[in-house]
Amino acid sequence: MALWRGSAYAGFLALAVGCVFLLEPQLPGSALRWLWSSLQLGPAPVPPGPGSPEGRLAAAWDALIVRPARSWRRVAVGVNACVDVVLSGVKLLQALGLNPGNGKDHTELRSRNDLEDAFVHFMGKGAAAERFFSDKETFHNIAQIASEFPGAQHYVGGNAALIGQKFAANSDLKVMTSISDIPTGIPVHLELASMTNRELMSSIVHQQVFSAVTSLGLNEQELLFLSQSASGPHSSLSSWTGVPDVGVVSDILFWILKEHGKSESRASDLTRIHFHTLAYHILATVDGHWANQLAAVAAGARMAGTQACATETIDTRRVSLKAPREFMTSRSAAGSRVMLNPNEPVVEWHREGVSFHFTPVLVCKDPVRTVGLGDAISAEGLFYSEVHPHS
Repeated sequence: MALWRGSAYAGFLALAVGCVFLLEPQLPGSALRWLWSSLQLGPAPVPPGPGSPEGRLAAAWDALIVRPARSWRRVAVGVNACVDVVLSGVKLLQALGLNPGNGKDHTELRSRNDLEDAFVHFMGKGAAAERFFSDKETFHNIAQIASEFPGAQHYVGGNAALIGQKFAANSDLKVMTSISDIPTGIPVHLELASMTNRELMSSIVHQQVFSAVTSLGLNEQELLFLSQSASGPHSSLSSWTGVPDVGVVSDILFWILKEHGKSESRASDLTRIHFHTLAYHILATVDGHWANQLAAVAAGARMAGTQACATETIDTRRVSLKAPREFMTSRSAAGSRVMLNPNEPVVEWHREGVSFHFTPVLVCKDPVRTVGLGDAISAEGLFYSEVHPHS
């Protein structure tokens, strides 16, 4: 996607990487409550209300979230679209005659049993997953059963289409068929998807992709896999346990921008990364290229709480603060210790020319719909961002 504003050109392109099979189930409320509590993401919430941590945080966001001085005016959307079929994952497994077991990750899916393994594995982690389904006949059979299941809902899907939808109400929209259609000098946003091929991810990082994009959006699975594939910091970590450690995440984001981001000695345009996970978000930017990032990270986090709960504004009765109340800003350098204050929910720190903006997420207790949530978060963060003309 590309965006134009006033006399300055600015933009982004939402790209999907690889061919994926996406199942982000709409679980019954009782199952989700069990899942959320089993993750042990934080202390039990205070009863909701204006004086609760959730109420104070939501009010602070509303005061912080302001439009950028120069707004996006035109949007160019890369072609990447599909149909998302949304239904209860548990009910789909039952319809397929499968009984949940212990769960196991698979780099690709070849059978119904592989689907069941992966579903249980990632449900236990409270994480979405995308995996390529290599057996065409089995895939179409599962997709047909899912599509025809009573109560199944059908939505527009695909990174570019979902991000484009978010901008369509506020900008002129133009569909673009390839990156070559974008004039030179226009910033490009890449929204990563879940991957299992380390060689492909390494080539994306080291060759022509990262240097050609200006902004990057990704979640905790994609961030760790990126570091593992490109021999980055904390790459020996096999997987996250519970909420991803803020200091570890910060170290990897810093490494991406310092090793692959824009600098005087490197021909790269990358200056911004929006990291989003269930409990918190971080925006990392190379100094001098972006403005209004405090509002942008807060807007992205607020979007996570409202879209998951299907509400216009944050309903403090339906959300819970799950972010760590205390964290280190780095695990590999001399980071500082931060105590989270709901009255001042955006924490800012700096490291060698890179600025970080952190904010917690108010997690929906009984999610209504989570498909495409990461794309909505990134779109909202971009909508409130302001790119400097020289970037």
